Amino acid sequence: MFQRSILLVVFCALITGSCRKEQPAATAAPNQPVYFSIKDFIRDQWKTFHGQPILITRYTTLEGNTDSATLSALNMQWSKLFKIFYETDISDPKFLGQYDFETFDEGLTQTRNFIYTARTPELYTQKLQIAADLVTRKIRTIYIETSKQSFWNTRSQKLLYAPMKVLMIHETNDPLIGSVKDLNIEYKFM
Repeated sequence: MFQRSILLVVFCALITGSCRKEQPAATAAPNQPVYFSIKDFIRDQWKTFHGQPILITRYTTLEGNTDSATLSALNMQWSKLFKIFYETDISDPKFLGQYDFETFDEGLTQTRNFIYTARTPELYTQKLQIAADLVTRKIRTIYIETSKQSFWNTRSQKLLYAPMKVLMIHETNDPLIGSVKDLNIEYKFM
């Protein structure tokens, strides 16, 4: 009787173990360094603040002329803004080793700063700087510089996001022929 019980337990364990789904293989070793993910941060911000009735004032400046509008966060086309920031993401393992990394604490602002600087001018994201609160470790600001060069044009951006305070996009287009165009869009959260 005892042997049958043991055989039954072993048999159930084997069946249960064989029915288990195979775990997906990890893409990176557990202790391998990983760069900050803008995509994950945006998704987290969306989950945290989506659906809240927030008013935002948008200031658009093009060629020295400024226009403003008050918008509801519920009706904004967030996908365009997400796309701009998603393109700057450096968390893919293919970027490992292509950025210099430094970190330092800033006593005056009580932040810990993380800076990723591109090693080559060919990389789209040239600089990523993150400032996090020393006590709460919440991100206070994200600043990004991008650059894309072709024979016909050099396009650069400076992006700034301070959660629930301000989101800024400054874009400069410098064509081979013609004048430089500057576009500045600032979203201020009320």
